[in-house]
Amino acid sequence: MKKEVKVGLLGIVTFAIFYLGFNFLKGLDVFSTENEYYAYYSNVEGLQTSNPVMYNGVTIGRVVEVTPEQNQNRVKVLLAIKRDITLNDNSVAILTDNGLLGGKMIKLLIQSGNPLKDEGTLKSEIEGGLMSGLSEKAAPVLKNADSLIITLTTIVKQFDQTGVALKALVANANQATTGVNAVVASNAKNLSAITANAATLTSNLNGLTNNLDAQIKPILQKTNTFADSLNAVRLGQTVSQLNNSVASLQGILKDINQGKGTIGKLASDDSLYVNLDRTAANLAALMADLKANPKRYVHFSLFGGKKDKDKEKKK
Repeated sequence: MKKEVKVGLLGIVTFAIFYLGFNFLKGLDVFSTENEYYAYYSNVEGLQTSNPVMYNGVTIGRVVEVTPEQNQNRVKVLLAIKRDITLNDNSVAILTDNGLLGGKMIKLLIQSGNPLKDEGTLKSEIEGGLMSGLSEKAAPVLKNADSLIITLTTIVKQFDQTGVALKALVANANQATTGVNAVVASNAKNLSAITANAATLTSNLNGLTNNLDAQIKPILQKTNTFADSLNAVRLGQTVSQLNNSVASLQGILKDINQGKGTIGKLASDDSLYVNLDRTAANLAALMADLKANPKRYVHFSLFGGKKDKDKEKKK
């Protein structure tokens, strides 16, 4: 065999090994047959060739080609999917995120329907990935953070203004303290004299208070003694009057028991009670007869009056 043939065969084998190894390193199964399908999207930012096509977390294909169609304002994506995966006309190719690093992948949603032939067109959707969701949720947080920063800036400015006012206040306080110190220094002698006079006045007041205490105590003692004597005299008079009243009451009760006086007679003689009881009985009998025979008393009075009038006429 000629050297040229050997070199040619070696080149072909080398190229084949390189091609197979390169595809193997990219995770492609170069020995399997694949069907090709199309999907159309309005935006495929981040999607590149060789990105995976996933079904239920398993890689079943890859992105073969990404072609923009300017006239129709869309992007055509060619997908290579294993032939043993049966797709139908209701299957959906969803463009979504592939992890946190910003990569993209195609996620297949296979639904029931009519079988889809090779080079058929899949329905397509764009799914908001994790990053887009985080961006949507972070937007109001960032807005609140901006508002917070503005508020903090305003507060800091107000603190700056307050700091200026405090500095002015401290300066005025220092000036006032200096003035007071000067006044105290210039009037130190007068203040010492005033302090000495105040101490003397306090001492005199203490002495006067002690003298007043010594003079007032005997007066208070005499007043207490007089009050005790007065209370004793009043108590004795009250007891004496009470004894006299009790003695008089005892004498009255004794006379009543002995039948002396009107009350004594009423208490000891029952004749008054008997007469009153008899009068009450007669009055009750009279009232009973009056109720039983009212005409007797009425006719007697009327006829008697008429006879008296006739007698007067005859005279």
